[in-house]
Amino acid sequence: MRTYPQSTLEEIIDSERAMLLDGPERYGQHYKHARAATMYFSLCIASIERDRAEMFGRLFSLMKKHHTLSFFSTLRLHRVQAMMDLRQVLEAGAAAAFAIAHPDTEHFVDVDAFGIMDPSQKLTSKRYKWLEKNYRDKSEWVSSTKGHINSHAAHANIISGDSTFRMADDRSAANAPFFDIEDEYFVRTDLWLTSSVAITLMDLLFGVASDVARTGRAVVEFRADFQGTIQGLASENAALQAEIQAGERYQKVMQDIAKRQQGRGAS
Repeated sequence: MRTYPQSTLEEIIDSERAMLLDGPERYGQHYKHARAATMYFSLCIASIERDRAEMFGRLFSLMKKHHTLSFFSTLRLHRVQAMMDLRQVLEAGAAAAFAIAHPDTEHFVDVDAFGIMDPSQKLTSKRYKWLEKNYRDKSEWVSSTKGHINSHAAHANIISGDSTFRMADDRSAANAPFFDIEDEYFVRTDLWLTSSVAITLMDLLFGVASDVARTGRAVVEFRADFQGTIQGLASENAALQAEIQAGERYQKVMQDIAKRQQGRGAS
């Protein structure tokens, strides 16, 4: 396992650059797939009609930025940061899907008499209800993925702290590194998750745009190669998921979960 200097700010800057450039060697196909999904996520849309540019354009821009940051943070061994960025992607993705069909500002912010905008939770709830009603499978997936992130990484806990803290064997000293203590299994699964989020949200946006086009006019156009590319990415993603699930580490976790559930059932 490669080590990266992190004793000074200058070393950290150089190490983070090296981590990104070393990605293919460190994580192989998991890196290549995540990179391809991240790049295509930024390039999949060919055009946006002007009446959709204000709301959808802003949200899609937010999605692209935080998805790229999540990819970078995973490679730079900042798992909590990667997951928090991914949560931003999921939230912006749900809102962006809504914005394709309903572009008016009033669906996204309340504006008071002084022109101060409030992205109220009430409006957010309305958008999620719309998604649940019209795209139930994607809605459940977004909710489930957000829930997993919220319960494991979005809030401070000692499990996350375990990635940046180690006691010496004799407990006379401790190590608290800037970078997470590398666990290749988690990095590979997080690269897979990052890719899965991009693929699923692109498919959602394409579906909403297609439905809107059938009822009136095309307001968001995707690249001509979109369907073929997304199918290829989805196939790669499924293969990498199967590889992870066939591994000894994953199998051990599933066995432990099954034992815990059996224990609860017996009590």
